[in-house]
Amino acid sequence: MGNGGIGAKAGLIAGVIYGIISGIGSYALLIVYKTQVMKSLSTLITSADKSIGLTAASLYSTELKTAIIGGIFGGLIIGLILGFIFGHIYKKLPGKSNILKGLSFGIILWLIFNVGIGLLNLKTFGITYYISSVGIGIIGVIVYGYLLGYFFGKWNKDTAEPVDENIQ
Repeated sequence: MGNGGIGAKAGLIAGVIYGIISGIGSYALLIVYKTQVMKSLSTLITSADKSIGLTAASLYSTELKTAIIGGIFGGLIIGLILGFIFGHIYKKLPGKSNILKGLSFGIILWLIFNVGIGLLNLKTFGITYYISSVGIGIIGVIVYGYLLGYFFGKWNKDTAEPVDENIQ
């Protein structure tokens, strides 16, 4: 199966859990920042073709209904792909243990996607939404990175570390 396959398998499991956290976080952001989201959707609708018959309220409702399922599905796909990448680069990542390598990988992803690319939403949704999104994102990637490193180490015989089940 190789390290990429083991990473993909570990990423799949970690990605589902990340997706649940991400989906719940997205749902919460939509509820808390409903006014900003609705204002942004209204702006997008007015600049789009009016013949498609969409309203800001219908888009918001759809977004709310699909946030958790979308998060899980997205986490599954992204977890699989990023786990595959992790399997190929884990030796180059900082950290002495598989879990630390997974956590460092997660932090790198967070910096790129949540902090960096998330800035694209700053103008659209505002600073408070952005900060909240970044805060929720760090929780998800820490869990993702931990689980990715844990399962990768458990299944990869080359990097298997003794696991102390009695850690207090």
